[in-house]
Amino acid sequence: LFVFGLFVVAISLAGSAYAQKKHAPKAVWKAMVAGLNDIQNITAALTVFDMDRAAKIGEELVKRETFISNLQALPPKARELHAKVAEAAKGVVAAAKAGEENQLADALGNVLKACNECHYNLRDAERRKKQ
Repeated sequence: LFVFGLFVVAISLAGSAYAQKKHAPKAVWKAMVAGLNDIQNITAALTVFDMDRAAKIGEELVKRETFISNLQALPPKARELHAKVAEAAKGVVAAAKAGEENQLADALGNVLKACNECHYNLRDAERRKKQ
C-alpha cells in the first residue's frame, strides 16, 4: 500500500511538472484554471437563474484578476490585460446583482473577450502561426 501511494504521488507530480513545462509556472497555471472554473460556474449559475451565485463567483474573479494585475513580477502588458479582465468581471457582478440575465450573458462575453485579448491575440499568436 505504501509503494502504491508513492507511485500515485510520483505520477501526480510528474503530470504537474509536465503541465508547467508545457504551459506555464504552477502558480500561473492554477490561476488560469481558477479563472476558467469561475467562468464555467458563472455560466452554470446563469442557466438556472441563480444571480446571487453568479455575483459571488464574479466578485471572486474580480479579486483574483485585480490581485494578478498588481503583481510587479509580471510584465506591464500582462498586468494591463489582467486589469481588463477584472474590469469586465465587474460588469458580471453588476448585472448579476441587478438580476439581468441578458446583461449578465453580455458581461460574461466581455470577460471572455478580455481573456482572449491576451491568450489568443498575444500569448498564443506565434504558436498558432506554426500550426
